[in-house]
Amino acid sequence: MIIVKGSIPVKADRREEAVALVQLLAETSRRESGCLSYEVYIQADAPEVIVIWQQWDSVDALEDHFASDHVDHFLDAIPDLIEGEVTSAQFAVQEESWSEIEEPIELPRVQYADNIVLH
Repeated sequence: MIIVKGSIPVKADRREEAVALVQLLAETSRRESGCLSYEVYIQADAPEVIVIWQQWDSVDALEDHFASDHVDHFLDAIPDLIEGEVTSAQFAVQEESWSEIEEPIELPRVQYADNIVLH
């Protein structure tokens, strides 16, 4: 499995436009062969930063994604909305495993806006 984490700092006055653009990219990408997960977040301590978390079943699937028309459209549209440095990291996961937490910690929900809740 390949995991890609990207952070995109956007202009405050164009944040809604940037979020809509990233959400469209995510919706389209989720339908691609090999896409295990494509999630979009707003960074809690920096609401002008959009975080993208992707999981792909192979390098080939990720390369096909990067070569797609919807990624080209996104890359053409996003530069005008960016303010700062975009960062990205890729991780190759060789083995996936889960373990139960023995004593879960209950954290309060924090509501930042009508449609943004931190769990």
